[in-house]
Amino acid sequence: MGGSMNDRMDGPIRVYKVGGPALEDPGLIGALANEVRRGTGPAALVHGGGRHVDRLLRALAIESRFVDGRRQTSDEAMEVVEMVLSGVVNKALAAGLTRAGLPALGLSGRDAGLIRARLEPGLGRVGTPERIEPAPVLILWRAGVLPVISPVSSGPTGESVNVNADEVALGLARALGARSLVYLSDVDGVRVGDETVSSLTLGEARRRIADGTIAGGMALKVRVALDAAAQGIPEVVIAGKARLLGSFPGTRVGTKEEA
Repeated sequence: MGGSMNDRMDGPIRVYKVGGPALEDPGLIGALANEVRRGTGPAALVHGGGRHVDRLLRALAIESRFVDGRRQTSDEAMEVVEMVLSGVVNKALAAGLTRAGLPALGLSGRDAGLIRARLEPGLGRVGTPERIEPAPVLILWRAGVLPVISPVSSGPTGESVNVNADEVALGLARALGARSLVYLSDVDGVRVGDETVSSLTLGEARRRIADGTIAGGMALKVRVALDAAAQGIPEVVIAGKARLLGSFPGTRVGTKEEA
């Protein structure tokens, strides 16, 4: 990996959650590989893929609705979710990174007991991470390989469960002792008024959500970043295409009020 991953086992650990243009535009795969290579320590990628899932569910006429930001997932819908996320999306991303010179291996939360999830009441096959076993990631790092992880996880009886990729990235970052958690999505950072800001303190972020300055989908992203920062991850960043292209690194959600 500009030196393989096992040359970098001693550096600070980074976790990326990849969605939006970074996931959907094949032209950005090389830039994503360069972003990972720029760091001095090992990295892991967790990806989403909700838009791909939506398209196939519609094509198959399988009903799926959202409740408080989570996709209510029937047994029938879960087959599609797993097929798309752990199949098409996961393998395309791992293959693209490998082709860009960054050896990557795709796996899901179900592989080697990586992620066990508890079910969320009333949402069918939807869960939240309960236990994360980092050994599969450590094994890949020692082999010089970048883990590319689908958020589909194992439920209480080993069944496939639909888990939010943002939550998987946070759980994985905590389990690995990551120093940095970067959410790459379809926004280049957090907008406050007309400006995309380079940093937000925890207090400011909470105030901006409360007064409605940060709202909608952005508020959801910032809440996840706040949760990550509150759980002790030193660097939490909301970023997008501009970070990959070197023009804007994203918004750092700080852990200190003076940040």
